[in-house]
Amino acid sequence: TEALEDLAAAQEDFEALGGYEQEQLVDTVLKGLGFTPEDSDLPCSDFSGGWQMRIALARLLLSKPSLLLLDEPSNHLDSAAKDWLGRYISKYDGTVVLVSHDVALMDASVNSIAEITAGTLLEYRSCSYHRYLEEKEFRAQSAQAEYAKNLEEAANLQAFIDKFGAGTKSKSAQSRVKALEKMKREGRLDPPPVAVVQNVRIPQLVLPPPPKPHGEILLSLEGASIGYDPAEEPLLKNISMEIPRGMKLLLRGPNGAGKSTLLKALRGNVEHMIQEGKRVENERLKLGVFTQDLAQELDKDATAVDLVTSYAREGSDGDITVSDQDARDVMGRLNLGGEKPLRKIAALSGGEKARVALSMFALKASNLLMLDEPSNHLDVGCIQGLANALSGWGGKDGAVVVISHDREFCEKVGFTHVGTVTNGGLVLEQRSLRDGDWEQYEISKLA
Repeated sequence: TEALEDLAAAQEDFEALGGYEQEQLVDTVLKGLGFTPEDSDLPCSDFSGGWQMRIALARLLLSKPSLLLLDEPSNHLDSAAKDWLGRYISKYDGTVVLVSHDVALMDASVNSIAEITAGTLLEYRSCSYHRYLEEKEFRAQSAQAEYAKNLEEAANLQAFIDKFGAGTKSKSAQSRVKALEKMKREGRLDPPPVAVVQNVRIPQLVLPPPPKPHGEILLSLEGASIGYDPAEEPLLKNISMEIPRGMKLLLRGPNGAGKSTLLKALRGNVEHMIQEGKRVENERLKLGVFTQDLAQELDKDATAVDLVTSYAREGSDGDITVSDQDARDVMGRLNLGGEKPLRKIAALSGGEKARVALSMFALKASNLLMLDEPSNHLDVGCIQGLANALSGWGGKDGAVVVISHDREFCEKVGFTHVGTVTNGGLVLEQRSLRDGDWEQYEISKLA
């Protein structure tokens, strides 16, 4: 009898702690982040880096903390997983603090905004991201209007004092002196705080015109089987593609499908990746590369300006006439001004390091640009500046190949081709983006 009572008590405790619901909850979170039931039995080491980040995120969400801190959680998620995460956060039974540059995620999930600007934290309660933009503009206009009104009132008071201070209306003038002094004490004649009224400038990235190549095709793969280990099955097989002048190609597909692997093979800097077939490049190819990890690979002991300047000068495609001021001008247009270019890389934030990497990217003339998840680690303004630069760059001589899950960024670039990496192959289409490109992909997630 005692054993039965203990069992009943244990079952009651198990049920109270949600034990019977745990498996269903785990399945719900994993499915939302893009995993299939078959994935549950696989070791974490079988998954690519992006999918391992999803596993870590799932583990955090399932721990159900009362305070959930998320720093750029969408960096390794495709659009379907981002949509699910936005809905999950919006319904989360607890407090969530989210650091993100993903506008769609913020709009779907948050109900208040805290902006850090000009050394000040400004709160915008009970509003979505787009509502915050409207409220920010309203606050700036209201502050400027109030300041102008106060200046006008102070000018009228001063004019009365100057005219009647010593005359028959001197008593009235003295009351106005006190009113003017009170306005000064209360700070009503001080300009509005910079944090409130500053008009944040969209960072500008100016890419050099592409050098004219020889012929039409900049780069091609012919019957290429691509992988990292010759002893193992290649991740991609029989890939044939051409990148002509004027092409703007988006490579799409979920994490682990082989998009970054394909981009590395196109780049040609990893030995033995192409196990069969060949890579053929234009004799005048000038390749510019920006990867999601580039900012993390910078020399931490170098100053930002030295790093950008030396990179622009080095190599056969370098320009020895590039000066420190040229480098600082590029960084300044990316809102990395003041003394920040003189800081060591180790002293910069992740977003500032990404701007340094972008500055390096912008100082060498290329006719083929390759970007792997370029919007990771960049803030909203920098993403917009990069999209604007890519949309207007290239003309008839340059080409762009991009991997990105950022819908807003992709739609601004203006792609001419879409490549879907699926089932170890590539489907290449000459067309612009469409809504279906952002839906879930039913393809393998293994590394």
